[in-house]
Amino acid sequence: MKRPRVFNFSLAVNLLCFCLLSIHSVQAQDKRSPFYQENKYADYPFITFRENFLNQPVYYINGQKAKPQEVLAYLEIMPGDAQDFAANISKLRIGSALYFAGRAVSLGTMAYLFTTELIQENYTTFFLVTLGGEVLESVGGGMERNAKMHLSNILESYNYVIDKDRLGSHYLKMKIEGNLIGQKINIYDGPNMLNKAQIRTLMENRPDMYADYEKAIRKQTFVNALDLTRLGLQLVFTWYFISPQFQSSTPNDILLPLVFTSLGLSIVSGQVRRSARNHTRSALDRYNFGDAAVPLSRNTFSNPPITNFISFGIPLEGRGK
Repeated sequence: MKRPRVFNFSLAVNLLCFCLLSIHSVQAQDKRSPFYQENKYADYPFITFRENFLNQPVYYINGQKAKPQEVLAYLEIMPGDAQDFAANISKLRIGSALYFAGRAVSLGTMAYLFTTELIQENYTTFFLVTLGGEVLESVGGGMERNAKMHLSNILESYNYVIDKDRLGSHYLKMKIEGNLIGQKINIYDGPNMLNKAQIRTLMENRPDMYADYEKAIRKQTFVNALDLTRLGLQLVFTWYFISPQFQSSTPNDILLPLVFTSLGLSIVSGQVRRSARNHTRSALDRYNFGDAAVPLSRNTFSNPPITNFISFGIPLEGRGK
């Protein structure tokens, strides 16, 4: 005796929903797949940046100067990175404001010291206010460096995504790491830090790239010497300020030259340090993506005349090319 077939209504509904979802998924996949099959990322431009005279990022899209909003529009292919980019732009602006506020305080105290009588009380005021200004500079400078590091990482990730099919077996990145006296520029290939010999081997077919890297190394060595000299001057000033001789007599006239020399070294070292970073970025961009990634204005850019004065005639940007 045959059992009657019972129509299961809930099973039919589930099957119908499954079929509809499958059709919708296939249609959506068909709409998305040509985007990847046609490799439309290849039409996206390279985005690089350099630092200007005020150590602020200047962005370039395929070598043409661009605004941050234009860069952000391209980064929308990676929404998380786009949000991080916007957040770090804000962080950079706040850090820059604090840094320049601290520098303005330092310059103001020097003007005060230069125009007032050189007595112990005035030096004490100068020392304490200058200390506050240096704290602002330190906090603001730290925020700036951190924001620029994240901006650099975001753009490196973006450039890798849009051109990963054409990249070689090596993708070089720059990482700026602090040391006891300033900064150290290290080059990484993936997680591996490269030494100078390895970098020379990778760039042996392009002497112009390696020349940029060598310029960065020389400038880094020079700026380390400047920073050591400035540190020595600050130690001498601090020691003299707290010494019994200072407390019991009129300050020596040598303190004023020490203060102005330290300020001059600070300005010069900042410019040379910036130039070292820019030369390193130029070498790595050319290695990773070719000459098309180099800013078109690179060979025509020149620093303001004041830069030549404070750098004692040492070129701070890509001159003599």
